Amino acid sequence: MRTLYSYVVQHDFGLSPNPSGGFCTLAFCKFSRDGVTPNIVELARVEDWIVGTGGKSTLSAGHGRLVYAMRVTEKLTLWDYFRDPRFRVRDGNVPEFAGETDMFALVSDHFFYFGRNAPRFEQRHLKHPIEKRGPGYRSRFSQEFSDDFVSWLEDTYEPGVHGLPSAEHPNARWAWGEDCQVRRPPRCRRKVGC
Repeated sequence: MRTLYSYVVQHDFGLSPNPSGGFCTLAFCKFSRDGVTPNIVELARVEDWIVGTGGKSTLSAGHGRLVYAMRVTEKLTLWDYFRDPRFRVRDGNVPEFAGETDMFALVSDHFFYFGRNAPRFEQRHLKHPIEKRGPGYRSRFSQEFSDDFVSWLEDTYEPGVHGLPSAEHPNARWAWGEDCQVRRPPRCRRKVGC
């Protein structure tokens, strides 16, 4: 069984998550800060889904909006992540803990990144809130709910990048390379709820 994790993207600079170069990665934002309490990057497995919703900050898309969703297709140690040629452009200021082999990066080649074009959640998903407010994450969703959310997402949007980040980071030049292509504005494939 796959797990769906939901958390708040308090500041969306396009760095974590980073949806450039055909991959979406989550490497620094959701790891354990105290070394005791595991967080999303430690817990998630291949085939799990990560959902980032908007926060109240002006550096994010706002509550009730879907910043991104990704199916985890790889889980790498930070050591391997920073040595992988696919992610070299993402290293920017490599933190000193990047050599740790017990810290991870989540990678997806099947993702939906909306950034500043973050859509509001479809009404049916508000009955069981996918949105987590505040620190931490939410992951106690039924399999039926998770499957329904993934079906809605995949039936409504094409995978890929649908918008630029909500805010510009001073070092964003290395995060979003020349190869980043933003898709046309999201289109709804379903007639109901559009």
